[in-house]
Amino acid sequence: MRKLSRVRLYAPSQRYVDLRCNGYHFFATDTVELMRFLVDDARRAGVEIRFGSAFAGVTTANGTLVLDGHDVGSRFLVGADGVHSRVARAMGLDSNTRLLKGVEWEYEPIERAGDRLHCFVDPEHAPGYIGWVVPGVGVTQVGLAVNDSRKPDIAGFVEHIDDRFGLRGRRVTAKRGGMIPINGLLERFHGDRVLLVGDAAGMVSPLTAGGIRNSYRYGKLAADAIAEHLERGGPNPGDVLKVAYKRDAWKHWARWCYDNLPVAGCMELALGTGGLFRRAASKVFF
Repeated sequence: MRKLSRVRLYAPSQRYVDLRCNGYHFFATDTVELMRFLVDDARRAGVEIRFGSAFAGVTTANGTLVLDGHDVGSRFLVGADGVHSRVARAMGLDSNTRLLKGVEWEYEPIERAGDRLHCFVDPEHAPGYIGWVVPGVGVTQVGLAVNDSRKPDIAGFVEHIDDRFGLRGRRVTAKRGGMIPINGLLERFHGDRVLLVGDAAGMVSPLTAGGIRNSYRYGKLAADAIAEHLERGGPNPGDVLKVAYKRDAWKHWARWCYDNLPVAGCMELALGTGGLFRRAASKVFF
């Protein structure tokens, strides 16, 4: 894990402002090793994990939820199966409708990235979101996300920022991509004996598209609420999460502004306002 405490935010012209907040950090992780750790931790707690066993549906039999094709029954079903949740469709719950397309390349370590998170407001290469360069664990992560009507052009973005980071000729060690929900928490994300969490439930910031922290926080809360519900007759776990989930109306408003107003041009002008722009940008990141 690598801790980053500073953000460098770039306008389309690549003029930038440096941001930081005392006590606030971003963390880059080795995702593969993190997932292995979580799997091992779950197994130590008695969880059975079956890889390559896709969810195909569920049938109710004698009050038990039975997973089709797996001969596994349960008293409660959790859908943590991503932005296009099969559990949501099978159980008649809501699905995500507003999405970003994200793509990321991992490079061998790049010294010029330093020790900060680099974020690019770039309506040409990243309309609807941003591009980024992250000095990670043994790699440098370069990526961008775009609204779902566009195709990500990460090669063009890499070329655009090459003078600053020297990416040309560097070895790409891994590539990945996926969809990111930005509609906010779904209205019907739970029902009788079923609950969606993480991306499946839209537990992602509609402004920053950040969801890992929410997945951890509300995943833990969901587990505790389900145990309380099944063992001691506590309230529906979905109701517990709905009350606890922090909905920031200003983030939805800011997302509308980002989608409908010339934010990039305004940013170019605002860079000259110094402290005022810095405070506004810090509100978004911190």
